[in-house]
Order: sequence, then C-alpha cells, then structure tokens
Amino acid sequence: MKNKKGFTLVELVIVIAIIGILACIIIPTVYNYVQKARIKAAIADAKTIKTSIENSLTDHLMLDAADPGNAFNKILYLDLETKKGMSERQHEIVGSFTNVSWVIYRTNENSMSKSQILDKVIAKGLDKAFSEEWDTGKKTNPMKYNSNSQNCEKFLKDNNTNFAIVAVYNRDGAVRMLQIYRKGILVTYINGEYIANTSDNAHFVGTGTWDTIYKDSGMSSPEKFCKVNLSNKQIGNDGNIGGWY
Repeated sequence: MKNKKGFTLVELVIVIAIIGILACIIIPTVYNYVQKARIKAAIADAKTIKTSIENSLTDHLMLDAADPGNAFNKILYLDLETKKGMSERQHEIVGSFTNVSWVIYRTNENSMSKSQILDKVIAKGLDKAFSEEWDTGKKTNPMKYNSNSQNCEKFLKDNNTNFAIVAVYNRDGAVRMLQIYRKGILVTYINGEYIANTSDNAHFVGTGTWDTIYKDSGMSSPEKFCKVNLSNKQIGNDGNIGGWY
C-alpha cells in the first residue's frame, strides 16, 4: 500500500504566496471596475435629475406661460471684484432648488408662497422621474456643508436623509449648476460636463468660487470659474438683500 503524501510546508508557503500575489493584482482591478460602475450610475442619475428639472421648468415657464413670482431671487456673481453695491458687480439673478425646497413641498404642499411655486413643480417632476424614496429629512440647506469637516456625508447624517441636492437655474429654465450627493458620490453638472467626486470629504461649493469643484476632484478648472460664485444672498420681497443659507 502506497503512502499518500500531502503538501510540504515549503509548498504551502509557495501556494499562499502565489494566492497573495494574485489577490494584489485582482482586487484593485475589481475595485476600480466597481468604482467606475458606481460613478457611471451616479452620473446617469444626475443627467436624469437635470433633464427632469429642465423639463419641469420649461413646461411651467414656457408652455403654461406662468408667472414664477419671486422664485428668481438668488444672486450669482460672475466676478469677484471688490466694489460697493450689488449693481456695480457683474451678476445674474437665478433660482435655486435644494433639500429645503423639497421639505417645504412635502410638509406644506397646499400653502406655498409664490417663491415656492417652482420648487413644487421641480419636486413633483423628480418624484415621477425616480421610483426610489427621497428621504427629505430636516429643513437644512446643504450649501452650508461646504468644507472638509462640514461635508456631504455629514449632511446626510445630521439631517437624516439619503441625498443632498443644489440646483441653480436661469429664467429660460436651463440648469446652470447642479450638485447631487447620493450613495457616497458627489456629482456636479457645470460648464456642460459632469464631474464626480468620490472623496470622503466631498462637499458643496457653498460661497466658494466654482473652480473649487474642479480642484476638489483633481481636475484643472476653466479660468472663468475662478470668478464665479453663488453668493449667500437673496433678494427679499421688499427688495432688500439678505442671506439664504
């Protein structure tokens, strides 16, 4: 009767080493593939969100010939020159949709002021565009979460929600800038392109210039965006300027 011999210690060490080498090669490849798939899905969702917002705005502003009231009351500065008075600075008046807009729509749908009419239109459009549940959480503007410590993931935890959104649009119904954070990825639509930021510290642009969106994602920014920022200012019903986030 022949003796059955097993692996020697040396052979086992060699096999384990080979498995370890293969793992070092395969795991990063699989991770990169999964990460790219996640980013691709996040950008696809951002495109759907942008399209939904623009379709809703077009239907309301153009087809219905509806008066948006004072929905366009946010100030988008196109330069950072130090001059006194808003009228002396190049700027654009825009509208904005954020988590705050959605909370108001969900909790106060039947008694909305004129400035919230477009919020209602946009929120209804997004509800139809996605089958998932939007956990709107607390009435907090994500624009406040604009630093490494006050980041997107912290916004989700602080406000018991599964998403964060900021959309800036003009009077023609076109989205000027969109930032949406879901499932650990911040996607920004700006300058006709979609930029994904998967960093743990991904945060909203806030009052910073829009070139930081590129820098945070390790990209080069168009020079013009060094002078563009969404000011923390809103024109009130009385014509006075105050903060909005």
